[in-house]
Amino acid sequence: GFDLMEYFNVKDILGTRVDEGQSSYVRLGTMPIVQQTEDVFPQGLPDEYAFVTTFKFRKTSRREDWYLWQVFDKYGIPQVSIRLDGENKAVEYNAVGLTKDAVRAVFKNPEVENLFDRNWHKIALSVEAKAVALYLDCKHIATLPIEDREDIDIQGKTVIGKRLYDSVPIDFDLQRMMIYCDSKHAELETCCDLPNGPVSITGRRPTICTFGSQQRGPQVNCSCPAGDKVKPPDFTTLYPIYYFHG
Repeated sequence: GFDLMEYFNVKDILGTRVDEGQSSYVRLGTMPIVQQTEDVFPQGLPDEYAFVTTFKFRKTSRREDWYLWQVFDKYGIPQVSIRLDGENKAVEYNAVGLTKDAVRAVFKNPEVENLFDRNWHKIALSVEAKAVALYLDCKHIATLPIEDREDIDIQGKTVIGKRLYDSVPIDFDLQRMMIYCDSKHAELETCCDLPNGPVSITGRRPTICTFGSQQRGPQVNCSCPAGDKVKPPDFTTLYPIYYFHG
């Protein structure tokens, strides 16, 4: 699996904080959190995966339109992203399409609106070949169809927490950000790390997959090894971040 906080070295660079009743976390927004994609995902992303994060909006970010996570190629063209639209209270998954420029799944309903406060929340997205499912605080919100996706181009950059229209770093608190090789991990997540959070009905704690492991029976082969841990990026020589309008 991919521990994005580890690969971006955010705990070492920004330091950790402690909230009462909460695990340690990092406060982002003071500098860009960017890394070369080939250093984070040397073999790209698996065809199906789960994205899991525990985070909290701050006063300003809850109304912003921004990318929680985004991968873009060397020309600045987005490859995959999770967008949090504070104005419309929506969660949007975007990916480069196989037969079109981009495919997307937009989650917007009263339960999703609850995400945009200043409490700790957990987002889990199950990304499969034909569908994307959203789990919010361990509750299944919706499963939406999605058109065929193309493999991502790893000759670019991966970024955490940037504003959509000008790429300014976003102020928010981040406790955890993981990508698991098995899309089913999204529904297996528990919310023990949330204050008074519910526990998933499975009661099973997902484990981080490793190369060749089989977490959910012999039919699952986790074939997306993470790369070696890289050195912290030099934030004084970062390449500019471009947003593709198209």
